[in-house]
Amino acid sequence: MKYFLKVIILCISITTFSQETVLSFKNDLKTSSSDIKDVIPVVNSETDEIAFFVADAKNVYGYKIDANFKVLEKITSEEKRRKYKVLIGSSASKNDSYRVFLTNKNQTDFAFVNFSFKEGSTSFKEFSIDQNETFLQTVNSKNQFYLISGSTLKNELYIYTFDEDGNPLKNNIDISSLIFISSRGKNAKLLSLLVTGDDLTKFEENTPNSIELTSQETKMFVREDSFFITLDHHKMFTQVLEINLNTFKADSFQFNKPSLGEKAKRTNSYVNGKNIFTIAVTKDEFSVEILNFETGDLLKEYSANKNDSITFKNTAIIQEGGMYDSYRELGKTNRFLRRISKGNSGISARKVNNQYHVIIGGYIVQKSNAGMMMPFGGIPIGSIGSATVFFNPAQIAFNSFSNNKTTRIESLLDENFNHLEGEIKENAFDKMKDFKSNNKGSTVFKYKDFYIKTEYMSFSKDFIFRKFTD
Repeated sequence: MKYFLKVIILCISITTFSQETVLSFKNDLKTSSSDIKDVIPVVNSETDEIAFFVADAKNVYGYKIDANFKVLEKITSEEKRRKYKVLIGSSASKNDSYRVFLTNKNQTDFAFVNFSFKEGSTSFKEFSIDQNETFLQTVNSKNQFYLISGSTLKNELYIYTFDEDGNPLKNNIDISSLIFISSRGKNAKLLSLLVTGDDLTKFEENTPNSIELTSQETKMFVREDSFFITLDHHKMFTQVLEINLNTFKADSFQFNKPSLGEKAKRTNSYVNGKNIFTIAVTKDEFSVEILNFETGDLLKEYSANKNDSITFKNTAIIQEGGMYDSYRELGKTNRFLRRISKGNSGISARKVNNQYHVIIGGYIVQKSNAGMMMPFGGIPIGSIGSATVFFNPAQIAFNSFSNNKTTRIESLLDENFNHLEGEIKENAFDKMKDFKSNNKGSTVFKYKDFYIKTEYMSFSKDFIFRKFTD
């Protein structure tokens, strides 16, 4: 009995130390009985303040939280329109006001709600893009909001900026001299590659991501003054579009993929820092190459065939998800290759404590009970609030671990990309599993060098902010 009590105490201690409650406050602005629809965390990159907005069917309630996690000010907006249900971004102004940008379900009409904590007032403004334009993505950089759209008819790309009054300014990005190729190696219009019907997913530097996300052919990476869109339609090249947010000048370049890609069913890539990780997979072998993102120089290569043992992995060959076995370990390399070559293959890399944590694998979409093929366990990822791919990459990354059948290996590399022995440690998302919540007051967002997970206690109207670190 004493031994059993010691085990319980140890488990409680481990859970307690893996997270820290940094804030608890009551949603006392909300007096209606309607359910919360969404929560919107906006981090001010200059002051480290958090503007935390809570939306129900009729109103939006705002709380300004300082860097010491104290609620300083509160504000209520009754100017929320029901047709604007998809959150696409935010901005922060020097005059202590915040904007939340929204779009309708069809992504044809747009609006923002402006919250002025200084004046204690809110305002609502609608705006639109041209009818022949398709909304693609957004960028939040240095407290500014940028809306990206394009015209497939004209093969033109646009970025909208907003002045202090919220008036949109359309910037035409000159892509006329840039050359892109299709999966068949023929010249292709950039917009035909970008406008595919699937949402363009944004990736946040060094955030844990699932194979479901990283195996996508088109990805977006945001840096301080620019963003990159990587295109993996072609087996032998990763094509990159770069746009500078200060000058709005566009550039393009490409990286060679492993030569194995010529006979591979699927190839892919992932950008981390000053490096790009590329992969090519067949049912008989796979190859990973790490290139310098600035020069294209080959820095390291790893490969294995179906008869090899994979000497550079730090985990077993793991299969998760599916309708029956939620976790299995596969013993042989040929089983790993057979599974990841059947579905969507991908690679991801994140740098933690001067080490690279690399994940290689693939996934097969599972059918839901209704017989429909849906991403992320039946949740359309672009449909609701903070889980949208247009806002808060940490939240979509956390939500992306689903019941799809994934197969993967994980590796640790040093700063020179040499393999390191050792156990893969739990990341911040792993530690959140004991605090997983499906209520609409729950979200995950990156703050400084750690993550915050929120939870809403509907019976008491209390919000709890918990801090998680890798």
